Amino acid sequence: MIISNTGFNTVWPMGPREAHGDMVSLNVTHGAHFGAPKEKVSDDEFVTEFSNALKGAFQRVNSIQKTSDELTKQMAVSPESVDIHDVTIAAEKARLSLMLTKSVVDRITQAYRELINMR
Repeated sequence: MIISNTGFNTVWPMGPREAHGDMVSLNVTHGAHFGAPKEKVSDDEFVTEFSNALKGAFQRVNSIQKTSDELTKQMAVSPESVDIHDVTIAAEKARLSLMLTKSVVDRITQAYRELINMR
């Protein structure tokens, strides 16, 4: 199928598709697309990936907390060197990220307890 777009002729990578009512069949052309067949991941790899993602999230939250603390200390020592709005925004980011992290950890703990109680 040839598509003309502003004078350029592009060959569409998928051939024509048939539509039956409101159902249209599509091909997955890229691995990141929804519904692409995924490789089976072993349990150990899944646990490792999950723990690395969780550790990375905790490190980012810790970094946000440290940035907020540094700006607050700088505001106390030399108020002219930092804008009060930046300090307030950093403190709120730190507060929100900590609240979100706490709720995620609480939910993970609750899910773990439910799994243990099912046995």
